[in-house]
Amino acid sequence: MGYRRDPRGSALVTGRSHVIGLMLPHAHSFATPDPFYSLVAAGVAGGASKAGYNLMLYTAVAEEEGPRAAATIDRRIDGLILVIPPEGSPIFDECRRQGITTVGIVQDPARSPLTVNSDDYEGGRLATEHLLSLGHRRIAHLYGNRDNFSNEGRYLAYVDTMREAGIEPDPDLILEGGFRRDNGFHSTKRLVGMPARKRPTAIFAANDLSAHGAIDAIREAGLDIPGDISVVGYDDTWYASITNPPLTSVSMHVDEIGRRAAELLIGGIEGRLEEDHAVIPVSLTVRQSSGPPPHS
Repeated sequence: MGYRRDPRGSALVTGRSHVIGLMLPHAHSFATPDPFYSLVAAGVAGGASKAGYNLMLYTAVAEEEGPRAAATIDRRIDGLILVIPPEGSPIFDECRRQGITTVGIVQDPARSPLTVNSDDYEGGRLATEHLLSLGHRRIAHLYGNRDNFSNEGRYLAYVDTMREAGIEPDPDLILEGGFRRDNGFHSTKRLVGMPARKRPTAIFAANDLSAHGAIDAIREAGLDIPGDISVVGYDDTWYASITNPPLTSVSMHVDEIGRRAAELLIGGIEGRLEEDHAVIPVSLTVRQSSGPPPHS
């Protein structure tokens, strides 16, 4: 008979809009070359659509933009997913005040009732064990931003796995990669500038963009990958397959993180939570950027 439900009338009766919000860390996250954010958004959109919810995008959750972003939150949404939210953001208080359910992606579970993270410790262990199994002993680590929750697990796993293999990590081989290509490039220039006997034979970078910067710096120094230095990244988005050589990377299944966050949020909205803190398993994809160390 051509009947269509009026979402405004339904919202008045049920008290729900069937709309969830997604807030990325910065306004430029929507156009960044890092595919992490677009894959998270795609996963959230897919999970929302499957449950019959629409998706509203918000501009930023970053600390410097927090008060302005908090002012945009209202009851047009039933819940909000925040990607890499900073500690102490006023958005959380505003959502609590309005009774809006929130889920944090890449957030310390101790600071939010609902979170979705990847198993970063396991990912760091997989990357480091892979390089150790190839025979590497001088393994450098380009860590991410210290205020990013995912950084700690990856770094601690690198340190623990090296020590379990009887190798004390060299502080000179631990530099900031910053989750950015330019940071990875400049940090790796410092590494490849070391005397040959001190230079690392492998680099574990905290994400694929940082690893790509490392590849560029190694090539600029006239060295071969993986003949002279192996490189392993983290994320394993499509980006890892277009580097030269293709990048060995820890797959954190980014779209699955987004989809699981949507499911968790909607479960909280509808009062049918099955878990509070989801941890998505990781795996290692081996490509041409990693190989045995060069012979002495």
